[in-house]
Amino acid sequence: MKKKNEKAVAPSSLWRDAAKRFCKNKTAVVALVILCIMIIAAIFAGVLTPYGPYESDLANVKATPSWAHPFGCDENGRDILTRILYGARISLSVGVITVLISTAAGSVIGVISAYYGGVVDAVLSRLMEMIQSFPSILLAIIFMSVFGRGIENAIIAIAVVSIPGPARIIRSSVLSAKENDYVTAANAIGCTDLRIMFKHILPNILAPIIVNATMSVSGSILSLASLGFLGLGVQPPTAEWGYMLSSGRNFIFSASHIITFPGLAIAITVLSFNLLGDGLRDALDPRLKEA
Repeated sequence: MKKKNEKAVAPSSLWRDAAKRFCKNKTAVVALVILCIMIIAAIFAGVLTPYGPYESDLANVKATPSWAHPFGCDENGRDILTRILYGARISLSVGVITVLISTAAGSVIGVISAYYGGVVDAVLSRLMEMIQSFPSILLAIIFMSVFGRGIENAIIAIAVVSIPGPARIIRSSVLSAKENDYVTAANAIGCTDLRIMFKHILPNILAPIIVNATMSVSGSILSLASLGFLGLGVQPPTAEWGYMLSSGRNFIFSASHIITFPGLAIAITVLSFNLLGDGLRDALDPRLKEA
């Protein structure tokens, strides 16, 4: 019999061990904290700053950083910090939405391709290779040129060109997973192909999906910023980091702060997502599980 004062030991699991390993990765934890602060600041932008994102003050055109305007003002006298906070809403939202769309579509394509193999695998794999044979930003530019500018078209364009990445990763994971005993057992008891693919296989390959999705957000943010810089993303005067860089590039020597702070916002956000993805990859690697 167990002693009354003996505490029950919680059973070990992949996710519990992964959380412990992630917490030991100081770089990844710092990246997560930075992203959380950025998300909170974007949500409460209207509370954190007394200015509006489109509010102009002609007396402070290209004003340098000060107590009243910590990041200075742009060429139209708008507070740069305010526009960066409101721009974070667009960049982070678009980054997450496009990754969700591309990951969902890539998961379906990758699972079906690897599970059925043969002609289905060949056709889907060649289609993904065709898309990947062109630079993603070039395809996005072509899409925007054909269907028009705007945030909705930007989301669709970035999501579509991002599908091959998760599709190929998930395909390779399914090729390995479908040889496991639980798949053979599911076939033996008469489970349908859809149930085996999305009920048994897909939940067991979540680790690479989560890591790829996290790191893909940074690519989506960069793509949106690139489209905004080229004038194909959100339309002025919407506060968006890429457009802010584009509108301030003519003042790089006379008022460098106009492009410095939006550029730092992009760099810090992208770096944080990449470091977070690296931390998740190391944490979710089963080979690192402690004995």
